[in-house]
Amino acid sequence: MERILPDGEVFAISGSEPVLFFPVRHHSPVCSYQLVRTITAYAPDCILIEGPENANELIPVLTDEGTQLPAAIYYFYKDKKHYIDEEEERDYACYYPFLESSPEMTALREARKRGITAKFIDLPYSEILIHTKTAAGLRSEQERHSYADDSRLAGGLYYQKLCEKTGLRSFEEFWEKYFEIRGLRLSPEGFLRQMMTYCRLTRDSTPPAQNELDGTDSREQHMAYRIREHMETYGKILVVTGGYHTPALQTLMKEKLKKPKLHKFPSEEENCYPIAYSYEAADALRGYASGMPHPGFYDSITKRLREADSPEGIYQEAALHLLTECARECSKKDLPLSIADVTAAQTLTQGLAALRDTPEPGFAEIADGVTGALIKGEKTASSSLPLDVLYKLATGSGIGNIGDTTHVPPLILDFEKQCRKFKCRIDISLPQETKIPLFSAASRTGSGLEKSRFFHRMRYLETAFCKCIKGSDLHGNTDRSMVYETWKYSRSPQTDAALVDHTTDGTTLMEACQTAAARQLRTQRRTEAAASAAVDCFLMGITLTGKDIPRTDEIIAGDGDFFSLGMGLQKFDMLRELRALYGFGDAANDVHLALCYHKLLSLLPSMANVQPEQAGDCIKIMRLLYGVTGRTFPERQEDFKEALISLTLAPDKEPSVHGAALGLLYALDTAYLTKAEGAMQGYLQGSGEMKKRGAYYLKGLFETARDIALSDRRFIELTDLLLAELDRDDFMEILPSLRLAFGFFTPQETQVIAERAAALHGQNGRLLDEQALDEALIAFGAQLDAEIFREMRQLS
Repeated sequence: MERILPDGEVFAISGSEPVLFFPVRHHSPVCSYQLVRTITAYAPDCILIEGPENANELIPVLTDEGTQLPAAIYYFYKDKKHYIDEEEERDYACYYPFLESSPEMTALREARKRGITAKFIDLPYSEILIHTKTAAGLRSEQERHSYADDSRLAGGLYYQKLCEKTGLRSFEEFWEKYFEIRGLRLSPEGFLRQMMTYCRLTRDSTPPAQNELDGTDSREQHMAYRIREHMETYGKILVVTGGYHTPALQTLMKEKLKKPKLHKFPSEEENCYPIAYSYEAADALRGYASGMPHPGFYDSITKRLREADSPEGIYQEAALHLLTECARECSKKDLPLSIADVTAAQTLTQGLAALRDTPEPGFAEIADGVTGALIKGEKTASSSLPLDVLYKLATGSGIGNIGDTTHVPPLILDFEKQCRKFKCRIDISLPQETKIPLFSAASRTGSGLEKSRFFHRMRYLETAFCKCIKGSDLHGNTDRSMVYETWKYSRSPQTDAALVDHTTDGTTLMEACQTAAARQLRTQRRTEAAASAAVDCFLMGITLTGKDIPRTDEIIAGDGDFFSLGMGLQKFDMLRELRALYGFGDAANDVHLALCYHKLLSLLPSMANVQPEQAGDCIKIMRLLYGVTGRTFPERQEDFKEALISLTLAPDKEPSVHGAALGLLYALDTAYLTKAEGAMQGYLQGSGEMKKRGAYYLKGLFETARDIALSDRRFIELTDLLLAELDRDDFMEILPSLRLAFGFFTPQETQVIAERAAALHGQNGRLLDEQALDEALIAFGAQLDAEIFREMRQLS
């Protein structure tokens, strides 16, 4: 190591130098440990920290005694003035996480404890974005961004050479051995020398052009100017920044610096808020670009260092604790591990540490120890449970809490209030499951409907908080008889971030959902979309204000799409039926139902020659119109009848729609039986193509009036005649439609039809087996299917 990191500058913390730079790796326990020792030795008047300076007012919130880590600052910027993209208005957001092991948080806490000034000195988030080129840095295409990204320390040519020289498998293994573990045994001066040497060599091996692309140069110019500015007020300044920036800042302090010019944005375009964060989100192995992997493990190291008199044995103690917890969790998952197993794993980790010339076993040795001692035989997907448990424990499942709520958005406070009311666990990131009886009586934790509406509101705001895994699907109008809902939920940084994004929509979840739903409604042009919005409001238990109700009326009035109106009618009719059951007092949807109904009646005659691929949907809407007429608008029955008659009189008719219309007319007035027979004879008397259309006619007829085939034997004769006159190729072509046509009958009705059809040819038409299947055999078959699926899932 001494040959790899040659002697650089000689560091002596005398306490007389005006500025002392302390380079760090984000979320590093050793950096936090040595930083405390350096603060004690140097006794600064002011600590300046890498972090967007527009978050300085949040420092008291982060260091509040009630704040529990992990926590983060959530930044957002809305590019309404097109400083970043001249064509597209985009929203940007990122996190600045703080863990127990974060040197930045250590610096903030030490400053508060010692009564000295602490400030962030980096560019605001918006300025970093403006100075960053497309697809680089905080503008790169990835799911979430971290402000504190020190991936440069763990990449590049220098890192590759280090791993090659030291014979280590990864940068994390190198860092843990030479910095995290060995660094605890160095003096602050020795650690600073080693860190500075590594950071300087890493910086020198990076092409300068990269620093311009991701805004690094602009950020360092700004930080250097702020340091120079604070030197006029404070005698001794400690500067805590990511190690990659430190060499450049030292150089810039010798140059002439320009005062930075910053843009000014209103709070609704750029702001930052403190939010709860999770260990899972902070794990470098889960896509987090900054800091250490296994944050739960390294936070435990930091806590032990804080409480111990000496760093000796800290990693040894943490390793034993982690192995013991791993064995306990494996036992809960039906993989019992004995004390002997844990002892064997511990012995192996110690032996590996000695073999690798590491003073104490780190996480690399712990993982290898579990692999060697607890995984019996070959490592496979099914046998790697101990290793999976180990990584999960090392990641951690905790979620932080913001103590001082002064700067916490009211929407997050309302969310936390609702979680307390409904007994939802949000202190861990592990998914939880809850079963809600929708129509249970109200209790001290609220009614089932109230809890369901809370979850639906969180889902509507796209908070990634919850997912309904079982329950009624009112959007699809299915499973409406279910009286329970089952939800899975877990709080994550994305949950809080989404609520922050909705802070301007209201101070409570109900207000935010009302505002968001009204905004969505104003952008709609189709009745189907407006009706879906109405279903969302129904599930959330919210009503829109009076000025928004006419908007839905306008959408319906301006919509000439028969199918969009039909979907609207179906949803509004469903909401009318469920309104009393769900205790939903808003009757506005009844008005929308009437408007859809009247509009559809006027459009129905024009659907006579609908395209064949749309015929099925058209018939569904016709049946719905029939049902709504009988349930809600009986006084409009003659109008509905006239619309159907107009459709049947059209010169060019889609045959299945024609059949469906005559079937509904027959249902309204049995005198239309002769009309239906006459139409069938017309198809029989036509050409071969017309006969094929007769099969589609039957499908539509039986879909709306299947009893017509049972009450009138003449229809069986006509159908038989139709089939007899078709050649084989034509018959095979219409066979699928025929199967659909007779699929509307029950098995008993099919038997009756078969007997009558067979009698026409002097045959026995018995189709149904007299002997019923044994229910026990059916149950055994279902159980067998379930076992097969379970085995297939395990294999996949």
